[in-house]
Amino acid sequence: MIYLHLDDKAAGRIERLAGEVSGEVLKCELGRGQALDPERISSWLASASAPELIVVTGAQATNRGERRAFESLRRISKFKGIDVHMAGDRSVADVADVTVTRDEDLQMTAPGSSVGEQITALIRSEDMTPLERAEMDIPTVKEAIAATGCTEAEAVARINWMKSQSVWANNLYQVNVEYLPENKAHIIIRRLDKQPIHNWVHFQQIKNQLLGPECEAVEIYPKESKLVDAKHHYHLWGFRSPSRTYGIGFDQRQVSYDD
Repeated sequence: MIYLHLDDKAAGRIERLAGEVSGEVLKCELGRGQALDPERISSWLASASAPELIVVTGAQATNRGERRAFESLRRISKFKGIDVHMAGDRSVADVADVTVTRDEDLQMTAPGSSVGEQITALIRSEDMTPLERAEMDIPTVKEAIAATGCTEAEAVARINWMKSQSVWANNLYQVNVEYLPENKAHIIIRRLDKQPIHNWVHFQQIKNQLLGPECEAVEIYPKESKLVDAKHHYHLWGFRSPSRTYGIGFDQRQVSYDD
């Protein structure tokens, strides 16, 4: 998520946010006449092991090259799951996901912040809206290499994997669906506030909408040698056909709200 702070309280607001983040904060200050470029982004990321928040001050996009650089920063940050906050002028307003002019606009911050915890408590009680198709910010090969330090071949493979998925979103979740052979599917669920909250009812609704009410899916708790735990993503593996089944679970429906 990329925020642009426009008012005269921008610097103080960003400093407060950076102080609330539990992980590493990467601060990048652009001086007068100093443009942002993909190479600078790469060097920033290389200087931090696993930043949770990137702060850019002095942001502006007065020409096409600078605008493209901010779009590149957007794709890299989303690819890595990093929040980005910018303080700058209105020239970059349209490359930010949220324009901040007051404290109330800061509703989704980095995990572990006081504001994030308050929003999490609120979201817990909200009803989930239906999923809608969304666009995925897919990085270029250079951006993927800059973000992960992988080889060109690994970057190409990762990008092709991302392109093979459909992306869905609602008020609480982003969901990616990877379509597999033999009528199978891999559903990747993450909360928009990045909090580690597992709501089985919501997962059942997601499965119903994306696979079908009578299609089956499972969540695996693997042996430690195959454990994958990345930024609170949740994974379901299911069938896209009601006739396919894992042969486990209960035989009949029995839920309290049927009464």
